This record gives sequence, C-alpha cells and structure tokens, in this order.
Amino acid sequence: MSGSSTNITASGTPLTSLPSTDPAPTDLVFGIFNGKGQFVPQSKVWTGAVAKSGGDTVTGALSATYTPTEPEHLVTKAYVDAQGETIASSVTGAVGTQVTAAETAAQSAQDAATNASNAASGASNAASSAINAQKGNPNGVVSISADGHLMLGGLELFGVQDGHLILVLPLPTSDPGIANVWWNNGGTIYISQGPTS
Repeated sequence: MSGSSTNITASGTPLTSLPSTDPAPTDLVFGIFNGKGQFVPQSKVWTGAVAKSGGDTVTGALSATYTPTEPEHLVTKAYVDAQGETIASSVTGAVGTQVTAAETAAQSAQDAATNASNAASGASNAASSAINAQKGNPNGVVSISADGHLMLGGLELFGVQDGHLILVLPLPTSDPGIANVWWNNGGTIYISQGPTS
C-alpha cells in the first residue's frame, strides 16, 4: 500500500509566544464543575479566595493542622496557648529558684548575725568570769600604767611607804570650797576649810 502525507503549517501566533497577562474577572475559564465541562467567568472561579499579595480581609475562621517550623508560618491559638504555658512555667520556675536562693541567703545572714551575737555574749561572759576569778587572788591580774605602776580606780600608785599609799592625784588649782579637800595654788598645797559663809 502506498500513499503520501502532506505537512500543513498553520498560520498564526503560537501559544508560547502570546504575552502572559493576569486574567480579567470577565475572562472565561474552562473546567469541570459539578461533573460537567463549563466555561465559568474568572470572577466566579476565585470567589472567596484570599489574594496572596495581601489587601483582602478574612471575615471567617481559618484552620491550620500543622506544627509551625518557620518564623513566618501561621500558628493556631492552641499553639500560642501552649507556648505561653511553657514560658509561664519557665518564668515561674526561674522566679521560684531566685526566691528560694534569696530566702536561703537571708536565713544564712540571720544565722550569721545570731552566731555573732552569741559569740559576743560568750566573750563578754568569758571576760566577766576572768575578772571574777581574779578577785581575792594574790596573783591576780591588775592594770599597770605606762610607767609600770599599779593602777587603782584609774589612779597611778607609786608605792607604799610606812604603810601609806603614794598616789598621783590631780588637785584643783583653786579652793573648791569643800572642807578637807586639797587644792594647789601652783606652788603650795592647801586644805580647804569649806564654805566661808
């Protein structure tokens, strides 16, 4: 069997060379709708769609069933609530730790103050006991002046002569007006006669 074929080149502009433009709302779109092939206006096909470029308003609820993994992902209220609970738990734990540490530090400071007070009281008691132990003891401890003399009631004792104590006493420099009190006019020691009137 013999035959021949003829190639016919259609005239016109190929589809790949047509300019790409966004469809107008009145342009028809062919599709299968309700089981039938139909041409539907572009505006009807996208009714209810949200523009990716923004500017639309969502008046109903949107749902997401995924767990966000990127910063720009939308998240659900349940996800936000869970994150809030995690943060609150973390903050509560951190605050609790800080409060416990502060309470422990305050207790330690109180214990240290109590110990210091007890130590001071113990030292005072020990000093008092040491002083009381010296009373009536011939070899007890007494105060000594810078010159090595015995101190009695804040007065320096130079010694004893013929049964008399030799003390250094500051004398008034004018008559004190008290009977039998010594005073010194700068060169002579006198015994006051007391009030003259």
